[in-house]
Formats: sequence, C-alpha cells, structure tokens
Amino acid sequence: MRDGLVSARGKNPTLSLLLWDVALPLAAYYGLRLAGQTEQVSLLAGAGVAAARIAWVAVRDRAFDGFAALLAGVLGVGLVLSLVTGDAKFLLLKESFATATAAIVLLLSCFSRTPMVLVAVRAGSSAAKRTEIDRLSDGVPGFRRAFTRMSAVWGVALLLEAAIRVPLVYTLSADVMNALSVVLLLAVIGGLSLWSVRYAEKVLKRHTVAT
Repeated sequence: MRDGLVSARGKNPTLSLLLWDVALPLAAYYGLRLAGQTEQVSLLAGAGVAAARIAWVAVRDRAFDGFAALLAGVLGVGLVLSLVTGDAKFLLLKESFATATAAIVLLLSCFSRTPMVLVAVRAGSSAAKRTEIDRLSDGVPGFRRAFTRMSAVWGVALLLEAAIRVPLVYTLSADVMNALSVVLLLAVIGGLSLWSVRYAEKVLKRHTVAT
C-alpha cells in the first residue's frame, strides 16, 4: 500500500503538487515581473498557467485540481485589483486581499469532507493512488483529519501573512515594501511547502502501513 501512495516511481504526490500547482504559476508571474513585464501581463500569465494545469488534470484524470483553481483565483483577484486606480499604499495592499481570499477558501474547506489540501493531493495523484486516497479518506477518520489540519495550517499562515502586510505597507516606503512583499510571500509559501511535504509523507506512511 505504501508504494502506491508515497513512492510511485520515486515521486512524492505532495511534492509534485507543490511544484506544478504553486511553484510554476508563481515562477511565471515573478519571472515576467523581473523581466520587466507589466503587473497585468504577469498576473495573466500566472493565472493562465494555473488554468492550463486545471485543464490538463481534467483531461488526463477526469478530476478537478482544486489547488490550481485556488491559485488561479488568487492571481485573478490580483489582476482585477491591479486595474483599480488608487494610491501607492492601496496598490501594495492588493496582495493582502488576494492572499486573504486563498486563506478563507482553505479555512472554509476544513468544515467539509474534502479539505482543500486533500483535494489537491488527490488531483495530483495517479488513478491507483486516488483510489487508495479515497479508501483511506472514507474509512480512516484520522487520515482525513490530518489533511484538514494541513488545510487549516495553510489557511491560518496565509491569513497571518495578509494581516502582517497591512501595517508594513503603512510603515515602510513603497520601494522597500515592493521588494519585501515578494520575499514575504515566497518565504511563507516555501515554509508551508517544505512542512507539507514532510507532514504528508508521515501521514501517508502511518496510515498505509497501519491498514
């Protein structure tokens, strides 16, 4: 059982999820920004990459990639807000609105039988692994609770990141905050990603060995 979930051909489904659903769209966005493209073009590219991921998973596995949809929504909110005119402080705050949107979706999913991180890991897995994930999710309450906990941690961390950004925007200069904003978001996403990979491996190992 363990081989079907944790190490299919040496691949970790959670790590694969984070690379494709999180890292790739963010790389498209920040890569274009560093290349001198406008914020609108960069946001559109990031959202487009996430949307392409949704379509690819839907065609390949006939499954909905909830995490890619979440990131596409966050980038979409940022795109809409980037079109709104306002002072420099408001423009810097728009990332807090987008991050908070993602946090709220993650936290709300904790009250359902399909927490967002579980949906995402399932969508990023093979057909055999999805079957095993469904079996564990339906038959082992502790398995589903572990992914609810992961979704809650992501939601709380992103909500805190959005909240911390607000006083920083009004305390620091726009130039400093522009750079710090990128570092802050990538640090939070990076930390959550590393923790998620390790925690998911532990959960999958524990429950597949036990069952």
